[in-house]
Amino acid sequence: MKTVRLAVIGLGTMGSDLLHHAVDVPGVEIAAVCDLQENLCDKAVAVAKGAQAFASYEEAIATTQPDGVLVAVPQGLHPAVSYAALGAGCHVFCEKPMALTVEECRQMIGAAAQAQRGLMIGQVLRYMHPFMRILELARSGELGKTIGGRVIRTMPGWAGEAARPWRALRAECGGMLPEVNIHEIDFLLCLMGHPTEVFAYGGHYVNNDVDYEDLVMANIRFEGGACASVTSSCCDAHGRNSGEIFFEKGSVYYDSLTGELRIARFGAEVEVIPYGELGPDCEPGVRREVREFVEFCRGDGPLTIPGEEGLRNVAVCEAAYRSICDQQPVAVTV
Repeated sequence: MKTVRLAVIGLGTMGSDLLHHAVDVPGVEIAAVCDLQENLCDKAVAVAKGAQAFASYEEAIATTQPDGVLVAVPQGLHPAVSYAALGAGCHVFCEKPMALTVEECRQMIGAAAQAQRGLMIGQVLRYMHPFMRILELARSGELGKTIGGRVIRTMPGWAGEAARPWRALRAECGGMLPEVNIHEIDFLLCLMGHPTEVFAYGGHYVNNDVDYEDLVMANIRFEGGACASVTSSCCDAHGRNSGEIFFEKGSVYYDSLTGELRIARFGAEVEVIPYGELGPDCEPGVRREVREFVEFCRGDGPLTIPGEEGLRNVAVCEAAYRSICDQQPVAVTV
């Protein structure tokens, strides 16, 4: 088995998670770890024995010349780090959101094409339950065509380990939709296909810790007529991750507050599955996405979540915010 050498750029919560899973993937060598905080580099080197630590991503890439780079810096820096890696001949795994604007996404895809290297996006929710089970049901055709859905992912605000100054600033995180709910947007697009239009409402109501909308309700229309809604908030004292997907032959409901997935088929008894019984032996989502990226780098598998899919998700976010400002539907252009 060919060894794949990786560099991990950004060692915060997500970068550390990627690193811990990467060292468990067979045939991986961590060549470099990189962060401005020396203590995070020290912790990473303790996990990835033999890795070199750097404060500069340019130096990390140039010195170690890895096969692939895992980009987990704040999203405003995703394009710059990705350009450097692609320009050095590395494949790139970039955390979500791919970038803060559609134009930046296009430029990243162009850079990957010019370098003839892969660009994969970390939309890990599709590899996690209950979402993976719902996607499997949709692909099986058991419930017929997906005709619509609604998803709600809300929280009280940024606190604890998740609290970072950049997460409070639109200029650095893009707001709640790209920072958090791009996962749910990706999930809906996996189910319903190409988005054509977004009509959104929202505002900045009570959370003074952020400078962007703390409540957004976005309605999405898809090619073929399906429709869906996304509720996003960082001013919800309850905090929840729930939703319902509507099919021709039934519907599926999930809710973090009850910890249950409910599958309802017309004319049949409702099937209730506790989250704990959803694939207990399933490969962890982050490990799976890293493994798939490594297999691509080695030439043993496809690029499973390409940049074009990351761009499509960012386009929905961009259209939603424009719709809030314009107070009218906005076409999704990708």
